[in-house]
Amino acid sequence: MDFAKLMSAQIKKSKESAPPDSSNKKYLKRSELEAQRQAAYLAEQKAAEEARQERANKKRKAEEDEAEKEAERKEKRRRLAEESRQRREEEEREEERRRRKRLGLPDLPPPKKDDQGTPVPENEDIEDVELVRKLRALDEPAVLFGETHKQRLRRYKRRIGADNLAAITTDGPIPTTLQLVPEKDMKVDLNIPGDKEGRQFLFRQLASYFTMVLKEWDVTLARRTEDVKTSYQGKQAYAAMVQARENMRPMFKKMEKGDLEDSMLKPVVEIVLAAQERRYVDANDGYLRLSIGNAAWPIGVTMESYFTYPPEEESPVNHDILFRPGVAPDGSDTFTPRTLIYDLKGAFGSMKKVGALYEPEDDGALDQPGVWRSKPIIQRSQPIPPSAYQTHLDAGLKPPPLNTSTVRYWSDYSRLYYHPKSLVQLSEFELSDTLMPFETWEVGLDLFEKMEREVDVMDRDLRPFVEECDGMQGIQIMTGVDDAWGGWTSGWIEKLRDEYGKLSIWTWGLGDQGGNMAVPRERRLQQIVNSARSLNVLAEQSSVYIPMSNSPAKVPSYLSIDPSSPWHIGAIQSVAMESMTMPTRLRSSDNRRGTLQDLEESFNSTGKRRIAKLEMSIADPDVLSEKSSDRIAQAEKVGSMVPRQVSEGDDNQLADFDMEFFTKDYRIASTRGHKKEHIFGRAETSRGEWDVSGDVGRGRDPRDRFGSGPALQRFQASLLFPLLNSFPAIFDVGEGNASTVAVYTGLTTSTAVAEQVRSLEQIVRRIHSLDERESLCNGLQTIAEEYDEGWDSGSDSDEDF
Repeated sequence: MDFAKLMSAQIKKSKESAPPDSSNKKYLKRSELEAQRQAAYLAEQKAAEEARQERANKKRKAEEDEAEKEAERKEKRRRLAEESRQRREEEEREEERRRRKRLGLPDLPPPKKDDQGTPVPENEDIEDVELVRKLRALDEPAVLFGETHKQRLRRYKRRIGADNLAAITTDGPIPTTLQLVPEKDMKVDLNIPGDKEGRQFLFRQLASYFTMVLKEWDVTLARRTEDVKTSYQGKQAYAAMVQARENMRPMFKKMEKGDLEDSMLKPVVEIVLAAQERRYVDANDGYLRLSIGNAAWPIGVTMESYFTYPPEEESPVNHDILFRPGVAPDGSDTFTPRTLIYDLKGAFGSMKKVGALYEPEDDGALDQPGVWRSKPIIQRSQPIPPSAYQTHLDAGLKPPPLNTSTVRYWSDYSRLYYHPKSLVQLSEFELSDTLMPFETWEVGLDLFEKMEREVDVMDRDLRPFVEECDGMQGIQIMTGVDDAWGGWTSGWIEKLRDEYGKLSIWTWGLGDQGGNMAVPRERRLQQIVNSARSLNVLAEQSSVYIPMSNSPAKVPSYLSIDPSSPWHIGAIQSVAMESMTMPTRLRSSDNRRGTLQDLEESFNSTGKRRIAKLEMSIADPDVLSEKSSDRIAQAEKVGSMVPRQVSEGDDNQLADFDMEFFTKDYRIASTRGHKKEHIFGRAETSRGEWDVSGDVGRGRDPRDRFGSGPALQRFQASLLFPLLNSFPAIFDVGEGNASTVAVYTGLTTSTAVAEQVRSLEQIVRRIHSLDERESLCNGLQTIAEEYDEGWDSGSDSDEDF
């Protein structure tokens, strides 16, 4: 290898890779190379900084442009919102004018013009130093940026009312401009002042008291433990507090404006005064008088008498059990029944889903322009005209007497308003439709299952009412069982039992049940099959099942009822149902009160005898109160008293009633002879001064498992059954037009149930289809066996078998 040539090539290569130098130096120092590297790095960083600054400028400019656009959009939204608010307020004022014109009320006063700030008279001024001091005393900024003395004075005037009362909005549960008074000045006077200053001070007292109560309520709930807060009862308690606070806001607004009417102010003052004096029962009664006025009971139209009682007396009925408080759209309090009513199309009569208590229906809503370009063709059904009775009630006049020819629907004699969620119309079927009759059990069940697939009926219809209850005794169901309503209710009750497994569910099964001989034979047999299928399901899923015939099995001489009139039939049934369950609505402080479960334990000791027969007697309360032997004997002759005497040695030891709703019309002849009825247990409810304290007719205590004789538990209430002008004149037990009657009712379980069910099973076995006959008949036999266990022997029969 040529070493010289190799060295020459390496030197040439190093010269070519060396960086050029303006000084054409042959060699460079290491410091010069480092300086060149640093200069190149600084130039690169400068270029990057300039690029970053340019991007930041572009971004800032874009953000400024976007902020300007956003400000324009906000201003546009503000203008649109202001225009929408003004348009909405004008529509509300126009709607209120129409409502007042329809009700005959005076027209609305002209709206007040909102000026820009409070006008300051030229001769009224405050020095700047004094003005700053007053602003600081009100916790206001002394000086705002760019604010002149006149603007500062106007700002101060806005915070001071016309009567020199501080119009500061409080930070309490309900913010208000009323100046709150100290606790020592909250005691109100029963006399309402007539002057403006006195009324204004009264409003301040009421606002202060309600603010104090709401604050204490909120603090008390906040002190609870976390597990109590998250429980169902804890959430319900907090929801009640929130609802009470929201319900009081309209009253605070009226007090701020000073236009609270005397008709509302006086009861409110009575309630507050009673609460301040720790008379809480009187305060609750005053609230009920203010809230409900003259209300009524939806079935027998009797609850009006329970609500209208003298102020110095206490109602024995706890109205909150069957009625719920609410708030109408105008802010007024309402009191509507806790009920859910299903009916077919056209069965509600002239009643509207949304009545006068809530927002009126806007018939002109269909005339508004829609999404279609062409004008829609509107088909309006002919409305059902209201009856003369309802027309007079709406006008505040004395209604004319009702009769069987003027009562067309149950809404013709109804005397109360319902919540819109209480009325549910089944539009798939129409009342008295011959093409699609609502008569077979399968049709009702299929309709319920169809609705359940489309929407959760439980959550939509029932749950809103259940969530309002602090504690539920149970649920009562009134339904027909000899048509499609039996299938509908069977679907409903199975869902209820899945949701509320241990809750008491009482089912009142109404209908002819095949006993009306005026009905064609084919339809009568269909009614028997429907009743049997309803009995099989409802008796199993219900806590208590009470079959009720549309005509009593025993009709006393003092009862004049038209079997073809649903008005008469519903009236006599409502007397029995409403009186039998009277103990469940009495106040808890009353020792005569009994829950649904208490009544149930009286006659269903085993838990399996769920079918009970309902019986009733009616008497003149004057005869009972006088206790005259001659008048009682005369009344017993015409059948208006319960025959208290029973034969000696009778194991049943219980008296009979005048009327029995447990139908026996389709009972077939028994091949085993006549069997004497044995009574297992009974729950009795008396209204009036019935003589039930004697030893005759006394059964054993239901808690005594080892005693002899039927179990018996009695409940007594002094409140008589009221006969309002909407009630038919079917009782002839008193002298003249009696306004009240004494009622004695009983629910009994006995071996008669087994005989009734077996008779029904034998008829169904002959006429029902083969595919479901076996399961249905086996179910009925199982039900009947529960009433024969231990008593199917010759000792209870008139002849040996």
